Amino acid sequence: MDTVAVIIILIAGFLFGTISSIAGIGGGVFFVSFMVLLYFIPIEIAVDTSAFIILISSGAGFFTYFKAERLLFKQVIIFSCFSILGSLTSTILFLFIHLDSKILKMLFATTLLIAGLNMIYKTIKSKNNLQIEVEQEKDFILRDHDYHSNLKKSIPLFFLAGFAANLLGIGGGIINTPSLHMILHYPIHNATAISIGIIFFTAIYNTIAKSIVGQINYLMGILIGIGAISGSVFGVYVSGKMPKNYLRFFVAIVLMGLAIRMYF
Repeated sequence: MDTVAVIIILIAGFLFGTISSIAGIGGGVFFVSFMVLLYFIPIEIAVDTSAFIILISSGAGFFTYFKAERLLFKQVIIFSCFSILGSLTSTILFLFIHLDSKILKMLFATTLLIAGLNMIYKTIKSKNNLQIEVEQEKDFILRDHDYHSNLKKSIPLFFLAGFAANLLGIGGGIINTPSLHMILHYPIHNATAISIGIIFFTAIYNTIAKSIVGQINYLMGILIGIGAISGSVFGVYVSGKMPKNYLRFFVAIVLMGLAIRMYF
């Protein structure tokens, strides 16, 4: 790999990390698309490598949020267990079922499309409910929050997030964050932080599993991961200084554009 290629990969990782951090989405949708569309890496290898990149980038995010007291370790572990169970189910299932690369590509493209539409929906909804959410967060105490009463409703969604993370090489944040926010009633800032924690622990399992039964391009993964960590830190710094809703609309359009390109 020449110097120019290395620089391009590092810059791409930085941009993906920045956008993901500001917009509150996982970077897997970008990592896989970048490797498949620009470097023509087979989607199976791109998915496996993305799990490794997510481990690197989400690890940095998890420890940052933990230090900032925006999540509790016990709660993250409880939710992560269901997500890891979903990833384990995916690993076992596809040991016996071969998924054609074209089908995997279509599934990934559909996920991109759903993520883009979901981002537009959340942006419109946040405009209408911004004041209500601000008032709710004022009285919120993370340690005393009652998540047990609605936990059973969210278990299938955490399971699905883990299953999708293992199958498609995404973080699962597009499922985790809405589940934490709308079902378990965490404020959006805490929901995002806890989702990163779930993604991190699920990525630990997925990386181990992919290293055994998959094909990880470690060089590509490390380079994108280094850029993504830098971008995440930069994204946290600038997130309060720019209109998030406009950025979310932009990212949504990019995701849907990538989906269309992946379809054809």
